[in-house]
Amino acid sequence: TVTPLHSGCVNLGYRPSATYGGKRGISLGKAMTISGAAASPNMGYHSSTLVAFLMTFFNARLGWWLPNPGPAGHRVWQRSEPDLGLGPLVAEALGRTTDRTRYVYLSDGGHFENLALYEMVLRRCGLIVLVDAACDPQYAYEDFAGAVRKIRADLGVPITLNDGSRPTDEKERDAHYAIATVHYSQVDPGVRDGTIIYLKPVLTGDEPIDVSRYAAAHKDPKNPFPQQSTLDQFFDEAQFESYRQLGEHSVLTLVQERRWADPAR
Repeated sequence: TVTPLHSGCVNLGYRPSATYGGKRGISLGKAMTISGAAASPNMGYHSSTLVAFLMTFFNARLGWWLPNPGPAGHRVWQRSEPDLGLGPLVAEALGRTTDRTRYVYLSDGGHFENLALYEMVLRRCGLIVLVDAACDPQYAYEDFAGAVRKIRADLGVPITLNDGSRPTDEKERDAHYAIATVHYSQVDPGVRDGTIIYLKPVLTGDEPIDVSRYAAAHKDPKNPFPQQSTLDQFFDEAQFESYRQLGEHSVLTLVQERRWADPAR
């Protein structure tokens, strides 16, 4: 994880973000680029040795080599990249990237968990605003359900949706958001439970007219607004503005209803 203060992970350790990965730290652009490495030779438990070799051979490499934030990288953690690229390239091609070398290979965190909810629960965050912008035309909520399952299995922390608040499909109203409780207290007695504000692009019939008109014109069952494929990286003005306005409308609905409000937080 890369935050304003620290970069690293709980298993290896953390370094100050101000100087980790370069004299001026990691830029926001670089962090976003690494986070968008949707296809990469080494993708956690999705990795395949043969696929890794072929992707490296054809230079279909979207990940990034950064200094190990743990003890193995104590001499290089302020550098931006390896001095020599041959060793990391061979390790990448053979699928032998590990967390025990001076540099570690980073790719999209979505190869493990697409919403980053796991890391926030791991750090016991009290208020979590979760925006699920994955392509989900059937409203199966696979990313959210998968995150809840991993967190319960690995961390022992259950997450439950509050009464009267649940993710729904676009056929039902009042579905712009849902509220969930993270039951930290069941694992760490004395620790206050957390709250998740879960937002997802959904049409409920109360959207501004330009958004509803755009949605009416883009009803392709395989690629409907607002669940169009994330492979589309080049929105035109109407598409961009429709998503932006729908997001603003969803957040304003949340704020106005204030179901989640808790002055103590």
